[in-house]
Amino acid sequence: MAAVGQNKSATSEETSKEGAAGQPPSAPGKVTITLPSLANLPPLPPVQMEPKRLLWLGGLAALGVIGVLEWPVVAVVGVGSYVAERFAKDEIRKARANGR
Repeated sequence: MAAVGQNKSATSEETSKEGAAGQPPSAPGKVTITLPSLANLPPLPPVQMEPKRLLWLGGLAALGVIGVLEWPVVAVVGVGSYVAERFAKDEIRKARANGR
């Protein structure tokens, strides 16, 4: 009976070495992720930025790169300034629409 148990383990080892459908065996605990190709993505629309905004965001990124500010702080300040600018522009549009 011991020989039967040895044959089963040898058979399972051979199967794991060969892999399914001729594919290389996968190591236990490894995960394979397939990412889409960038060539298949639609092109991004052109971004037009005012020079002052570009200077602000570039300076903010530079402070993050050299370590004056931590990256989470850079992200929060950048997003916060974008949101504040959008609100200010909306208020200006509403004031112009009301004739003020």
